[in-house]
Amino acid sequence: MSKGYKRVTKARKGDDFINRFVIKLTAIMLVLIMSLSGSISSYALDLASIFNGLIPTQQSEQEEKAKIPQRGAVKTKDGFSVKAEDVTTNSAHLSWSSKEVVLSYTIAKFNIITNRWEEYASATQGEFDVRGLEEDTDYRFSIYNSVSMEPLGEVSFTTGVNTASVAVTRTASDSVTLRISKTESVSTVVLYRSTDNKSFNMIGEINEKLYVDTDVKDDTEYFYRVSCVIRRGDRVNESKLSKTVSAHTLKGFGLPAVSGETKTYAIYTAVTARRSPQYKLLHSSECYTDEETGIRMVDGFYCIALGSYYGTKIGAKYRITLQDGDEIKELNCILCDQKANRHTDSKHQYAVQNRDIMEFYIEKSKLPRGIRGNYGTLPQFRGKIIKIERYPETEEDSE
Repeated sequence: MSKGYKRVTKARKGDDFINRFVIKLTAIMLVLIMSLSGSISSYALDLASIFNGLIPTQQSEQEEKAKIPQRGAVKTKDGFSVKAEDVTTNSAHLSWSSKEVVLSYTIAKFNIITNRWEEYASATQGEFDVRGLEEDTDYRFSIYNSVSMEPLGEVSFTTGVNTASVAVTRTASDSVTLRISKTESVSTVVLYRSTDNKSFNMIGEINEKLYVDTDVKDDTEYFYRVSCVIRRGDRVNESKLSKTVSAHTLKGFGLPAVSGETKTYAIYTAVTARRSPQYKLLHSSECYTDEETGIRMVDGFYCIALGSYYGTKIGAKYRITLQDGDEIKELNCILCDQKANRHTDSKHQYAVQNRDIMEFYIEKSKLPRGIRGNYGTLPQFRGKIIKIERYPETEEDSE
């Protein structure tokens, strides 16, 4: 080293701390010695003031860590771009690009409660998946250079709305009942309908959990789907469309002038033509006798005969509605035979002799007591017939 020059070295942070600690410790020892000698008994020993600045406080540590600049909006730097993609109800994909080389990025999320940017995550690549978000919520994220904490850009987005679901709970010849499930935050549900599962028309906005569509035709297939809408002022946030459900309305039939309160019966073993569809149905392994009523049944459907006006296909299924005072009853029935045309009225809707519309097929040995030709005397079958509907034919029915 040349004469006249002094070596100048920068003290390391640890060395500086040790030097200050030694000085402070020496000062304390001197104070204690003087205190014991009584020379400074009137002086208070303030250790906090002695160590002031020597040990960092919690606040200074937090301030040291608070590297994210606290500004309102983060202006996008030239040559930098950031965007939010694939935004769902609870996640979003952030992606960005920079013309400058950046080794590491810090991602911050804006806290609207504290009105501050808070460190959220870090990344070495120009993308990050944000998860665990709330539906229909506004979010702001900013990107920083982790080394210099220089703000690079900001992106904002609104998460989507959870999709509702729709299910068919009941079909009739003149209505379709739908059950709609949605989150509590949803303001309303928009219902769409189609007859070809391609072109959907909006029926309207609904708020009920159960909705009955009465603007339908009988024996027609309909398709339904819904979306959820949340309104906040003038802003409308609509969810994706739900899965599509279908409903086929029942075939409705006219009723004769007779009430149909009389419900006759026939013994099923009287059908003896083994090759006939009537015999095959009544003697199949799927057909059984209801122990309570003695009526033959298939999968919960009562075996009955109707006039040809209501159809002639053996195995067709019907819903027959009765009214007994204020009580409405529905019977699921399956056609096991046909009333002869010569025994019915001109439209073949009912049997002329007994003025009955439907006739049960029973097992004779299990006929309930008190039945004298009319099952309408039993409570479950009492009442006039107010509606006859035929269920749509399924693939199983057509086999």
